[in-house]
Amino acid sequence: MTKKSIWTVERITEGINRFINEERREPTARDFDLSPYLPSARQIQRAYGGLPAFRKLINLENTDYTRGALRKSIATKGYSDGLAAEEALEVLLTRRYGEPYVHTQKRYGEHKKNRYDFFIYHKDGYFAVDIFTTNRPAYIATNVRHKIAKYKELPSSLTVYFVVNGNYTDDDIALAARALPTLKLYPNMHILTVQGLLEAIDHLEPLAIPPGFRSSFGS
Repeated sequence: MTKKSIWTVERITEGINRFINEERREPTARDFDLSPYLPSARQIQRAYGGLPAFRKLINLENTDYTRGALRKSIATKGYSDGLAAEEALEVLLTRRYGEPYVHTQKRYGEHKKNRYDFFIYHKDGYFAVDIFTTNRPAYIATNVRHKIAKYKELPSSLTVYFVVNGNYTDDDIALAARALPTLKLYPNMHILTVQGLLEAIDHLEPLAIPPGFRSSFGS
């Protein structure tokens, strides 16, 4: 479903319930813009008068995520795990491959609307990383299923790592992979833990840092 679809109240409500089941929280405006199964916040504004009005229409508990303590709570709880994971992984990747060769939020695809979390260049090529946080092992496959749809048009020569942030085992990852038969159609896509990613890319040799380059990460 594209953002140009006709979004009825029932269809949006179904998407919101799905998001709550997967992420254990209500979606914010940013989530509406990023989710493949929700309309954009602007579409909600045009059709229903804005997100607060729509939330009130369907009797969601939190109607306005832009005010006071609730906004602060979202900033600290809604994204803290995901952002902390991204920041930590960025440091690890940068230390390994060098800041000039680790591109964050690199655009790709038609009209350049999609972004990799990380796009890394090494001596023999490049790879992409999409890291996500989920609270339950059962949700790993659901998250990856959406990501496969987002990345499936990319060249098969590009290796894409879906990295799960959390205290998950190799068995959790294997179980998620078995629940995704479509993953077998894309041998360039892999589900890994953070440690699994570091082991998978350990053999990839970094490029030389340009002479005189000064990193913002320090030594």
